[in-house]
Amino acid sequence: MKWADYLIPAVKNPTKYDTLGKAIVMYDGEPEFVLPATTKIVIIGAPEDRFTEGAGEIKSPGIIRKYLYSLAEGSKDTVVDMGNLKTGKSLVDTYYCVRDLVSEFYDRNIVTLLLGGSIDVFYGNCLAMKKQGSVITTVVPRLRLPVRNGDAIHPLNSLIFDKSDFAPHICNIGFQSYYVPHWEVDFFSDKQFEAYRLGEVRNKNMNASEPVIRDSDLMAISMDAVRFSDAPAASNPSPNGFSGEEICQLAYFAGLSNKCKSLGLFDMIPQNDCQDMTAMLAAQIAWYFIEGTKKRNIDNPKDDMQNFKKYLIFFDELHYDLCFFKNIKTERWWMKVPSITNDDESLIISCLPEDYLKATEQEIPDRWWKTYQRIN
Repeated sequence: MKWADYLIPAVKNPTKYDTLGKAIVMYDGEPEFVLPATTKIVIIGAPEDRFTEGAGEIKSPGIIRKYLYSLAEGSKDTVVDMGNLKTGKSLVDTYYCVRDLVSEFYDRNIVTLLLGGSIDVFYGNCLAMKKQGSVITTVVPRLRLPVRNGDAIHPLNSLIFDKSDFAPHICNIGFQSYYVPHWEVDFFSDKQFEAYRLGEVRNKNMNASEPVIRDSDLMAISMDAVRFSDAPAASNPSPNGFSGEEICQLAYFAGLSNKCKSLGLFDMIPQNDCQDMTAMLAAQIAWYFIEGTKKRNIDNPKDDMQNFKKYLIFFDELHYDLCFFKNIKTERWWMKVPSITNDDESLIISCLPEDYLKATEQEIPDRWWKTYQRIN
C-alpha cells in the first residue's frame, strides 16, 4: 500500500521527555516509509464532518493529539502515528479509504485507533470487517443514530437492518431510555442484539461490560455518551451519561481484548469546549486504549487451552452440560454455546464469574441464552 495515497503526516507538537509524544514513531510522508516490525498499534486522524453539515468535528484529531502526546509514555511498545486521512471527494470515498487502511493493518495484525471526526466515519471500519460472525460494539446514547444530513440514512443504522449473510452482531453499551422508543428495544431483542441501558451498566459496576467488549471485533465511542459536566464539547451534549473515569475504563477493556482490532473515538466539537476539558478527556480515553493494547496477552480457550480449567454443569432443563472455562492466570471466564446442527459452529464467548455461579444454581446466563438463540 502507498501510504501517501491515503494519509497526510500529522504535525508533531513539542513534547517533554518520558511522554507518549517522545516515544511515538511518526509517519513522515516519505514514499519509502516502513512500519517498524514491532508496531502494535497505529493512530489515524479522520478530519471529517460532512455528514453533520460541517458542525466542527473536523478539528478534533489535532487537539486530541496535542493532549494525548503530553501524557506519560506508559508501557513500552511501538506506537506509530500515521497522520490524518485524506478525505475523499464524497463521504463514501472517505469510508472506503478508512476501510482500506483498517483492512491493511488488520492483515498485519496491527490495531487501529481512529480519531474522528463524526461517528459516521466508523462505517469505514465496519466495511473492513465485512466477514461472517463479526461483532461491532458502540458506546452511544441511542440505538439508532440521529440523522442531520437532510433525509439521508445514517450509514451505521444500515448495519442494524442488514439481512445479508455477513450482517454483524451489534452490541450497544450505555443507551439512555428517554432517547429510545420501545420498538427499537424490541427490535434489538428480536434480532438477539445486545443493548445495555446506562443505568444497568453502572448499577452492575463497569466490569459487567467487559465480556461484551472482550468479544468485539470493532468498537466506537461517541463523546455524546459522556455526561455534559465531563464532556461539554460533545456533538450532542446531555446532562446524563458516563463519567470520565467510566468511559476510560471501557476503552481500557477494549485495549485488553485480543479480538478488538480497532477503536474509533468520535463526536467532539472543539470550538464548544470549556478549557479543553473534552479534548483532555478524549486524549485520556485514547491513552487507556493504547495502554490496554500494549498489555494484551493470549487469553482465549481456543488458542491457549493449557492455561484453562474446564467446568461442566449438567442442566436439568436442557439435558445438557453447560461448559465453562477459567484462565488460571488471568482468572477471566468463558462459556461454550453449542450449535445444534454443527458443532464447528459452536461459539466460545466471554462471561463473568457470576455467570458460572448462576449456572450452578440452574439459572441460564442471559448472554448464553441470547447467543444460543442467535446461532440456532
